[in-house]
Amino acid sequence: MTKLIVTPIDMSAPGSYRERKELLKAFAAFQDAQRESDIRQMMDALETLEGLVCSHAETDDGSTVAEALELASADDFDQLISALVATETVPNPSSAS
Repeated sequence: MTKLIVTPIDMSAPGSYRERKELLKAFAAFQDAQRESDIRQMMDALETLEGLVCSHAETDDGSTVAEALELASADDFDQLISALVATETVPNPSSAS
């Protein structure tokens, strides 16, 4: 089974402040949307979060990140988001062979 591997945002890299700010803003928007039951806002926030995950993800078997995300659970995706601010590269836990 395909593993999605996320490399965290390098907080010392140029542009990392903007990227972290974008991540936090999208996460906050998602939480607000959940509280307000605003599906459209939730989808917008998820699209932003998915874009950030995709820019830091790769697969272990050459399949595309988009293909791997299609098979990911919601819990997997939440862990991928968390991995963006981790201190080391994190594989998608439930996709282990």
